[in-house]
Amino acid sequence: MSMYADILDKAFARRPGRRSPTSVSEAILELFECRSRLSSAHPTVRLRGGWAATAVANQVAYDVALIRLARCLGIACHPGAFDLPELRRKELDRQLAARGVHLDQMAKALAGPR
Repeated sequence: MSMYADILDKAFARRPGRRSPTSVSEAILELFECRSRLSSAHPTVRLRGGWAATAVANQVAYDVALIRLARCLGIACHPGAFDLPELRRKELDRQLAARGVHLDQMAKALAGPR
């Protein structure tokens, strides 16, 4: 298991418990909240210390949310499968799209007209 997959596995295990199962709508909302933080790091932020840790934390939070969404839709997914996170994300995007959840289209719709 890669270091990233190990960190993700530990973060996923420590996520707060829920009294009821997450709905698909809640999981999508959580995913897009995390996704917005991925690109929010402005270049000037990199001049301050701690930007790398923040970037990794944002990636981990996004992947935890992605796993939760996948599981809500019946897709078998485990943090240990994220040895190559970009490839695993693309694979999950395809599996989600096959179930009618098109993340890129939703992101464009949420962004609205420019």
